Amino acid sequence: MNSFVTEQSAGDDVVGALDALNEAIEQNSRDQQQLRERIEALRQARRSGVEVTTALRQEQEPGTMQLLGGVLGRLMESSGTLRRALARTMRSEGTSIPAIARLFGVTHQRVSNILNRPSAVPAPALHGAAVVRRGGAHDGDDEQREQAG
Repeated sequence: MNSFVTEQSAGDDVVGALDALNEAIEQNSRDQQQLRERIEALRQARRSGVEVTTALRQEQEPGTMQLLGGVLGRLMESSGTLRRALARTMRSEGTSIPAIARLFGVTHQRVSNILNRPSAVPAPALHGAAVVRRGGAHDGDDEQREQAG
């Protein structure tokens, strides 16, 4: 590999965000297999008349809801990090906010919010149980609200 490319990409926020997204996808793939198994077990329990609370309590850790929370949390975190890195890099390359908004499929106000948000402090890796966020907006939450409304 060309040393120029290696040196140039070593400090590249976009490459780092892509690496983090890829890692999240790989972990999610493993968790999703477990989640499929848990979903099928819950289906069978419900068909057999088992109460939901009982079925969930009988699950091994991480349970269905913990796995689901982990999958969603990792995607939201890594997609928010990538979105910020892409928007900031594109803006530094001279791309206009409306052009970035078109590429992202969001409003120009959303891009402005992304650009004005301070860089996120790296969150602890989501291993096993999901991280529960209470209060405060999260980048992925904002996007979901925008797309829904």
